[in-house]
Amino acid sequence: METSVEISKNSNVVFDYTSFLSASCKHRMTFSDALKALIPAFEISWTSSLPKELTESEKLQMQALKVLSTNTSDSNNLIRLLRLARAEQIDELLITLPYALESEQLDQIESRASCRITMASDNGEELRVHMVEP
Repeated sequence: METSVEISKNSNVVFDYTSFLSASCKHRMTFSDALKALIPAFEISWTSSLPKELTESEKLQMQALKVLSTNTSDSNNLIRLLRLARAEQIDELLITLPYALESEQLDQIESRASCRITMASDNGEELRVHMVEP
């Protein structure tokens, strides 16, 4: 499987949401996955059970497959992703999307995830997210 998270040359974490959507369609949901989907606070406790030798990108990818859901809105998935990134002390994230989000969605994500979002491409399909203090 192709990775949906990688470190780019400028050492920012890149998350390919399109690859995530594709991979999650093949992922079988477990009972704990269902709990994480129902109880968003449960998602952060997942980080402590990951092996220590994984990079931040690998941890974020594994968490995304376990916590994000194709049954949840893109906005809520991205808010969860950014909370996971914050838990992994990732300060900046480049997210590639299959389509541009509406400005209301971006405002909601910024507000709920305590971040600043800028467009990294003219078509709105790449977002650069900077974490700010909550």
